[in-house]
Amino acid sequence: MKKILTVITTLIILLPSCKDEVLDQVPQGALAEGVEVDAQIMDNLITAAYSSLTARFIDLHHVTFQGPTTNWIADVRSDDAYKGGGGIVDQVPVHQAETYVLNPTNDLAFNKWLNLTWAIARCNVAISNLQEYENPNYPSRTRMAEMRFLRAHFHFDLLRNFNKIPWLDENVLGSEASNTDYTKSEILELIEADIQFAFDNLPTSQQEIGRVNKYTAAAYMCKILIEEEKWSEVIHFADVIINSGEYGLVDEFEDLAGLDEENGREMVFTVQFAFTENPDLGHNIGNILNVTYSNAYPGGDDFYLASQNLVNAFKTDANGLPVFDGFDSPPHATGASYLEPVDPRVDFSVGRNNIPWKQSGLYTFAEWGRSDDYPYNYSSKKHVIDSNDPRMHDGLPWAASGLNFCIIRYAEVLLWKAEALIEGNIDIDEGRILINQVRNRAKNSTYVRTLDGISTAANYNIEPYPTTDWTQNYARAALRRERRLELAMEGHRLFDLNRWGITGQTIQSYLTDEFTVTSYLEGVTFEEGTHEYMPIPQAELDKNPGLYEQNYGY
Repeated sequence: MKKILTVITTLIILLPSCKDEVLDQVPQGALAEGVEVDAQIMDNLITAAYSSLTARFIDLHHVTFQGPTTNWIADVRSDDAYKGGGGIVDQVPVHQAETYVLNPTNDLAFNKWLNLTWAIARCNVAISNLQEYENPNYPSRTRMAEMRFLRAHFHFDLLRNFNKIPWLDENVLGSEASNTDYTKSEILELIEADIQFAFDNLPTSQQEIGRVNKYTAAAYMCKILIEEEKWSEVIHFADVIINSGEYGLVDEFEDLAGLDEENGREMVFTVQFAFTENPDLGHNIGNILNVTYSNAYPGGDDFYLASQNLVNAFKTDANGLPVFDGFDSPPHATGASYLEPVDPRVDFSVGRNNIPWKQSGLYTFAEWGRSDDYPYNYSSKKHVIDSNDPRMHDGLPWAASGLNFCIIRYAEVLLWKAEALIEGNIDIDEGRILINQVRNRAKNSTYVRTLDGISTAANYNIEPYPTTDWTQNYARAALRRERRLELAMEGHRLFDLNRWGITGQTIQSYLTDEFTVTSYLEGVTFEEGTHEYMPIPQAELDKNPGLYEQNYGY
């Protein structure tokens, strides 16, 4: 039986002593003077790097929540989500991000930067010690590949959130690095080199669940290459995973949010969490504060709510295909009759008024929401298990469990390949077939039913795309909508808009309509060329004068 990599660890020696020292570390140094590295210490260093995926360094209920590995804060900066919580005055830094008045002193930017740069430092500590560690019985090459994979991942997340970043490796003193040393393209090349090393040196499987393998590296290569529009290479690495026979779509879409499939065949790169007796350890605090407020989860904080625009995007036509033009026009799918056809994934992804929530009863806006600032309280269903499951913690923090967070799942690999086939105009019909694999899983899943179990809870209607009128332009629209629906509330939306180059026009259109249902968005504007990224934290600019250049517009 495979073991699960345990990432709940404390290595205080690896952490900076205070908030002002984000990058001021010496990652190439030994752990402490006079300490000789042995196999156990080496394992601890590697485990510490893996534990960085949880973003749990200090002040768990603040830094982790505002700088999470899940990137829910990026969804709030897109057209997919509202901040939620106890009103617009609750977690003001996140509200500022949602309304595009984020500035360099905002804690949101600092905490995301802090979590990622500390994570990179942990990887570099492990890498530098692996380079010096001599033990023929230790799997140094494999562990080096794991560390370079994680270092690449943390750099990539930093790049997508901040645009102008330093490259930090084991030879660079953090306090001497600059975010002007490399262009964005050069940073991507360095990230790609780390992932290529991982791909070349990792085994196809690992004894412990949670460790990355060759297929994880192939998937991450797709994630990078799609950013660079290297379509043929995306297809190559996607095929490595598809043809391996090791991965596939789970039968039931709803099982993606359950403990039984959290390490199942669809999960390619997953952050491991655990149920522990100590509620402050193990679980994913970055999403647990987002649990809905209700009798099912008493005291839930109710952050991270789906936007009306996202819910409306699930509308389908009489043929079971997405409504592209005018999908966001009234009637809004807020819960009056549910006679209009919708993609069934909407009720697997968010709570809608008068639709059952898992096995916990009827979800109603009036009873399951904390603030009138968010009248349509579409709480995310994907990051919390059924409240009746005994594997959920009973008490504060609400709904804590060992539910993992998946960064890459097999459905996204299929969609990456489809996008490369379509955008490269290589084989748009094969792209249609891949998209339809994802749609057919949704079609064949067991739909949400009424409380009595007699009928479906809404008019669910989803069908695969036909060959008729499948042009490149239509295929592109279909692929982009499919990513939004399939990956809703999983932290991808803003990054997709940015790489497609349509963020400004999409968000401005969204704001024009959305304030009619969410009044605090009235008058909010998105500045194209600035608000796609967060500002470089002012603390970094002040600490290293002349080394850092602020993002445009901040």
